Amino acid sequence: MSAPTRTRAVSLLLDPGSPNSIGMPSPPAGLVEHDLYDLPELDLGSISGINLASSCDQVFLGRHRDLLEDFVRSGGRLLVNGHVAEPFLTGLVPWRRLSYKGPRDLEITSLSPHPIWEGIDLRDVLYRTGVPGPHSFEELERIGVAGFYGRGYHLPLPESGRAINGVGPLQAPIDYTYPLGSGEVVVHGGVDLITFVDPHRTTARLGENILGWLEGTA
Repeated sequence: MSAPTRTRAVSLLLDPGSPNSIGMPSPPAGLVEHDLYDLPELDLGSISGINLASSCDQVFLGRHRDLLEDFVRSGGRLLVNGHVAEPFLTGLVPWRRLSYKGPRDLEITSLSPHPIWEGIDLRDVLYRTGVPGPHSFEELERIGVAGFYGRGYHLPLPESGRAINGVGPLQAPIDYTYPLGSGEVVVHGGVDLITFVDPHRTTARLGENILGWLEGTA
C-alpha cells in the first residue's frame, strides 16, 4: 500500500474558535484549525504543513518533540509563530528582546525571498491602528502603533539557517528558515502572521501565501 498523500494544512492553537482579542481574521479556506492538545491524535501522514499559533504551549510541544521532528524530517512544513522560550525542535533558537526607542528601531527589512512574503510590502506590517478603513502609510505613521509585527530577534541562527526578514537598523533576524531532513521550518518571532491579513494592504494575500506554502504549492 502506498503512503498517504500529504494534502492538508492545519493550524494548531489553544481553544480554536474562541473570540480573539487582537482581531485575528478567519483562517483562509483550506487551513483547518485544531486544538494543540489534539496533536498526538492527528493523522500527520496526511498533513503537508502545520501552522503553530503563538499561543501554543511550548512545554507540551517539547514533550512531543519526536512526533514533530519526524513530521518535518519526513517532508512536512512547519510555521512557528511567537517567542520561542523553550526550543521544542532541533534548530529552533530562543527569541531575544530587542532594545528600541521608536518606530525606526522596529522597521522590518527583507533580507531574502520566501514564498510566504511574496508580494508583501513590509511597510504594511509596521503599524497597526484601531481606526477602521484604508490608510496611507503617512496616515499610519501619525495614528498607528509600531511593533506588533515583532520586537525581538533570533541569533545565532541554526546551521543552514537563512534570515528572511530583519528588524531595526542592524536588521537582526526576526523571521528565518532552515531545512530539517526533507522538510522546512519557518520561524516568525512575533504576533501570528495571519493577524496581518488586511484587504486594504498588500498583506491581503498573506493568508493565501501561508496556505500555499503549507500545502507545498508555493
